[in-house]
Amino acid sequence: MRAILAIARIELIRLRRSRIAFTLLLVVPMLQVLLFGYAIRPNAARVTIAIAAPTAAQGELVARQLRAEAGVAVLAATLKPGEAAAQVHAGKALIGIEIPAQRSFANPFAPIAPVQVVVDGTNAALTAATVPAIEAAYWRALTDRAGVTDTGPGLRIDRLHNPQGRADWTFLPALIGVTVMIAMIMLGTLSLAREREGGTWEALLILPLRPVEALLGKLLPYVVIGTVQGGLVLAVGVVLFGLPVRGSVAALLALLPLFAACHLVLGYAISARAATQLAALQGAVAFYLPAMLLSGFFYPFETLPGWAQMVGQIFPLTHFIRAAQGALLRGDGGLVVLAHGVPMLIFLAGATLAALALQARRLD
Repeated sequence: MRAILAIARIELIRLRRSRIAFTLLLVVPMLQVLLFGYAIRPNAARVTIAIAAPTAAQGELVARQLRAEAGVAVLAATLKPGEAAAQVHAGKALIGIEIPAQRSFANPFAPIAPVQVVVDGTNAALTAATVPAIEAAYWRALTDRAGVTDTGPGLRIDRLHNPQGRADWTFLPALIGVTVMIAMIMLGTLSLAREREGGTWEALLILPLRPVEALLGKLLPYVVIGTVQGGLVLAVGVVLFGLPVRGSVAALLALLPLFAACHLVLGYAISARAATQLAALQGAVAFYLPAMLLSGFFYPFETLPGWAQMVGQIFPLTHFIRAAQGALLRGDGGLVVLAHGVPMLIFLAGATLAALALQARRLD
C-alpha cells in the first residue's frame, strides 16, 4: 500500500502541473454542461409552415388552429394553390399544406382531392412531432364540422418523472457519465502513452513492484478526480437547471469511482497496445464514440436494433445512464441503483486482465 500511495502522489504532482489535464477535467465538462443545458434543447425548436388555400378565409382558419400547437410558426396562410409546396422545395418552410377547392353549389365540378401535406424530409427529426399534430387538427376540424361531441369521461395524460417534458432533464443525468467517461479514458490513455514514449514507464516497472501495484498507483488519483468531477456536474445540474433528486444519490455517487476506474483501466490497455500517443488517442476515440451512440445518450436505447442493443450492453455508460436516470428522475432506491454496477464490475475485470496481459506482452 505504501508503494501504491507513493506512485499515486507522484502522479498527482504531475497532474497538477499539466495544463491539458486541467482543461480536460474542468473546462471541457463545464462547456458540455452549459451547451446541453442551455443550447441543445430539442423542445425549443420552431417548425415553419406555409399554407395555400383557395380562399384567404380558409387559409386563416387553418392557421389559427395550427398556431395553438406548441413549436409551430406559420409563415404564410394566404398563398395560392401550389405555392406552399413550392415554399418547401425552396427551403423556405419545413412543412407546406395544400388545401384543395371544395365541391359546392358554386363549384359543382371541383375534383375531390385530399389535403396535401408536404414535409421537408431532410429535417425528419424536427418535423416528426409536428406532422401528427397537423393530423390531429384535421380530424378535430372534421368532428367540429359534423357536430360530434365527447360525452365520455374524457382523456387524461399523466407524464411521470418529467411532467414538463424538459429536454435538459433528459440529457443531464446521462451527461454526468459522458463527462467522466471522456475525461478518464483520455487522461488514462495519454498519461501512460506519454510516459512510455519518454521511457519513464519502463523505468518504473523495473522497481520492486508488481504490475498490478504500478497500475493501481498510477490510476488511483484519477479515480478520485473522476468521482469529484461527476459530483460537480451533478451539483451544477441540480443548482442551475433544477434537476430533481428523487432517489438514492448516495448510491449514484458510490458508482462513480467504479465507473471512472472502468475507463481508466481501458485507457491503460489502449496505451499498452498503442505505439504512440496519437495511436492511443485514436483508440480512445474509437471506443467512446460508439459508447455515446449505443448507450442511449444520443438516441433512445429502445429504438436501436436488437444487435445494437446487445453491443450497447457492453459499455459501462449504458448502465450508468440507467442508474443516473433512476436515482434522479424515477426515484429508485439504493439497491436498485447499485445493481447497475454489476455489469461495470464485469467490464472492469475484463479490462484489467487485458491491460495486464498487454503490458506483459509489451515488455517481452
